[in-house]
Amino acid sequence: MKLELGTFEVADVVISDKSELAGGTLYVDVRKIRELVLEDSNFRGVEVHLARPGESTRIVNVLDVVEPRHKIAGPGRVFPGLLGPPTMVGSGRTHRLSGVTVIETSESLDGEPNFWRDSMLDMSGPGAEYNLFADKLNLVLEFEPKTEFSDEELERLALTNLNRGSAWVEHYHRSVRIAGLKVAEHLAECTRDLEPDRLDTYELGPVDPELPRVAYSCQVLFHLLYGEFLGSLPALVHPNELMDGALVNTHNTVASTRDATHVLQNHPVVRELYDLHGKELDFVGVLVYQGQIKSQDDKEQSTDHALTALQMMAVDGIVMTWTGAGNPGIDVMLLCQKCEQQGIKTTIINTEMGLTPEDTGFVHFVPEADAIVNAGNYEETVTLPAVEEVIGGPKLMEPDLDAAGPLEVPLRYLHGSTNVMGASRLAGVRY
Repeated sequence: MKLELGTFEVADVVISDKSELAGGTLYVDVRKIRELVLEDSNFRGVEVHLARPGESTRIVNVLDVVEPRHKIAGPGRVFPGLLGPPTMVGSGRTHRLSGVTVIETSESLDGEPNFWRDSMLDMSGPGAEYNLFADKLNLVLEFEPKTEFSDEELERLALTNLNRGSAWVEHYHRSVRIAGLKVAEHLAECTRDLEPDRLDTYELGPVDPELPRVAYSCQVLFHLLYGEFLGSLPALVHPNELMDGALVNTHNTVASTRDATHVLQNHPVVRELYDLHGKELDFVGVLVYQGQIKSQDDKEQSTDHALTALQMMAVDGIVMTWTGAGNPGIDVMLLCQKCEQQGIKTTIINTEMGLTPEDTGFVHFVPEADAIVNAGNYEETVTLPAVEEVIGGPKLMEPDLDAAGPLEVPLRYLHGSTNVMGASRLAGVRY
């Protein structure tokens, strides 16, 4: 499987009556963007904002961040299963716009669980130091849901899932994701007949059989793989599939650990393993599995299946990441223990959640977990100054604070600030 990724550097974004890329400037047709969004009757309206680096701007109620991509050649379409049939992607040629993002925001709905729902991005000040997208030109879509429902739709407003909300909430959030992906694809479509600034090729060629076989174990939480949630069974995918939009983020808890779709498209762990392929290791693939939250039996079953898949891949070691908070942290330790007991070496990238220095930072720990990379403690607090502009809503939900600030909040409010996939601005320092 061979994927060519063509990069176009974007230095500026200008609102225009036509979407095109010229001389490093992306011209954006806002009217067309509104048309694309409002094709879905779940929206009553959408506001389009532009947040630039260094501006006194705070974006709240952030749901996802997407990099504009467009499929130029090869099977499938970007974000398969959501924008088109679930055709396998990861080969051919895809164009990407670097330096610009599409950010999805929407206030919380009735019937939506609000624990850890707060998620913000600051474009300047101390908050920007934690914001992976503070140096990018961010096109922010502020969605407004419809408020009138048919009798049949009213039945779907009842809360049926404590983690994902009512059936209407799940349906609406899927619409938000699809709308953001449609806009991202539309923006990159203007590059179809252009030559990229850089062309990178990703292909897992044959290597020295003496090199250790290493896989990446990617635990997800309510993500969509080819448009569908994973159950208890893991999925073995080629790393190119992730880089070509097969995996989309949809979970809305613990903002600091959210792996935005933008991160999945440019996955740091996948890229690092690619760089080491054929030199220090044999990168054999990616195992995607769902973190289980219902029962211990589900956790045991899911990690057993994951272990079996890794054994059938004949791996010598794995790099492990996880998404979310308490429950997923238990699952990753269970899989670590089972792998180590079967002779598979593990390295975990982990987020701490300790309130005091005396806390271990783990919700669960096993003695076999002896190689851990610390991605930060999301309970540490940060002081954020007042800002001139707020996009996405007037208040934070949990403490009911004015979103304009000033604020003193834990890092878990800051989107992606302790991301375990290597896509954060934090680094370890030895004193």
